[in-house]
Amino acid sequence: MRHINRDILIGIGAKLRARREALSFSQNDIANMTGLTVNTVSALEKGKGSTLNNFLLICRALKIQPKDVFANDIDLTPLYTLPPSTKHRIDITKKLDELVNNSDFFQTPKRVAEVIEKLESDKSESNKFSVYLTAYCKEGELEYIKEGNIKRYVKKK
Repeated sequence: MRHINRDILIGIGAKLRARREALSFSQNDIANMTGLTVNTVSALEKGKGSTLNNFLLICRALKIQPKDVFANDIDLTPLYTLPPSTKHRIDITKKLDELVNNSDFFQTPKRVAEVIEKLESDKSESNKFSVYLTAYCKEGELEYIKEGNIKRYVKKK
């Protein structure tokens, strides 16, 4: 898996080297302008990878916009898929965001059970929903009204 980006890194290095040569700079010149070592500059030009910070330092020295180095599209397919539990969490978060931010559902106080029913989720997830709704309270989007042991969530005014 380490080599998945090798061709991309080699291409980036080649573009940086071509720009450096077009400006008649040596690797030592770039090292002096960036505070990096000649070995670091050389490694980046060979596509050996580097830090994002080093990449930006070299772009500054070469007066080249990073977006210009990435002129070609890169295949952005992830190497691995997300587990079903993560996909489920993301789906719930999107639905809950929609309910909180783009509906009038929380204009009147709602219990966690009502939120779960509205989103057609499993009642066994009530603890997760309590955590999610508490986060909206911390962000200032919702507030809760406590009635005994029961919390009702409402849009913050």
